[in-house]
Amino acid sequence: MGGCEQYRIRIPFEQIRAKVPNTALDWAPVGKVQKWAGIKDKSKPLPSDYDLWLLPRHRPLPYGIDGTIDFERVPESLKVAAKKHFDIELEGDAHLLDMLRIVRNKIGIVMEYDDDHWGSRDLGYMEYVDLAQKQLQLADAITVTTPYMEQLVKTYAPQVPVYILPNVVKFSEWQGWERWLRWPEGWLVIGLTGSPTHHDDWVVLKDVIPRILDEYHNVAFLLAGYVPDFFEDLHLLYPAQVYNDSYFRTYQDYPGLIRQADIILCPVDPTDKFNWAKSGIKAVEGMAAGRVLPNGMMGGAVPIVSPLDYYQEAVGNDKRGLVVEHTPESWERAIRLLLTNGTLRQQLQYRGLKYVREHLSIETRWGLWWNAYQEIYRRKQQ
Repeated sequence: MGGCEQYRIRIPFEQIRAKVPNTALDWAPVGKVQKWAGIKDKSKPLPSDYDLWLLPRHRPLPYGIDGTIDFERVPESLKVAAKKHFDIELEGDAHLLDMLRIVRNKIGIVMEYDDDHWGSRDLGYMEYVDLAQKQLQLADAITVTTPYMEQLVKTYAPQVPVYILPNVVKFSEWQGWERWLRWPEGWLVIGLTGSPTHHDDWVVLKDVIPRILDEYHNVAFLLAGYVPDFFEDLHLLYPAQVYNDSYFRTYQDYPGLIRQADIILCPVDPTDKFNWAKSGIKAVEGMAAGRVLPNGMMGGAVPIVSPLDYYQEAVGNDKRGLVVEHTPESWERAIRLLLTNGTLRQQLQYRGLKYVREHLSIETRWGLWWNAYQEIYRRKQQ
């Protein structure tokens, strides 16, 4: 399961299960239920066995497109069943849309999105954005991560209710992780983690990190996940200070990785519209990674973030981290400040962990999700 499934499905679903008795919240990729009309084994759950069906990040593609099911056209059996049982004429534009036209008569359809899948960056098959708009209009409700995402989906489906359910962590999963023995006593660790989609976002650090490592010999640089071309030789130039953690890690191990960082870097290019639809979860993860600080208090990692609304909200405009302009000079200045001012660094670490525990954990915010699902269900029954 990737980050989307963790933050948008598993974490809230598990918490609601624990808090609300006799509530069934299950999840499976649409591929496992898309042939539900032909299932012979009645012991297997069908979409219609539930009150609500949540579809995360789904985008409809025409019949016969690579990467979808092999149907080149609407199966005749599905056409007959739809007409016989629901008096619905299937349109044959996309298998997913035809399926939704059937099941929405019995259950509530909730679309879930945590990214811009409608054209700010080519994520594949964007020529079928008209089908994506149709899909949103078939929903009974849409859940998103931020106010920006709310406005974005409303441009395609203005009549569909939208609920903002922010990304939060399961706080208990981010506590109790140990510092790796590879770091010498007293060293500070700067962390940068992400995927290849961040290549252009990280260019701003290309010359900053080498200068920091040249000057501060008790500072380590932890690069996890993607290693961009401009950092490929960094571990050879600074073998004692740079560690590339390029191994596959499950989400269950991920908090232990983030816990290694004292400072977590969150650079995203604010001129790239794709980044406008992101959330502040990277900063939240850093703040959530608890450890005992040198002053004896508990704290997380300090995020340094680019000036986007979701990051500024997460760090409280410098109350729990540092917001910087997206320039090499600003990033270098902020990193140096945290490396040299231990009092400030530990204050921010303490405030960040405390804020996540009280305001950005599923343990305290689960009711937001549960109330949204209940309201969607009640509206569907009217």
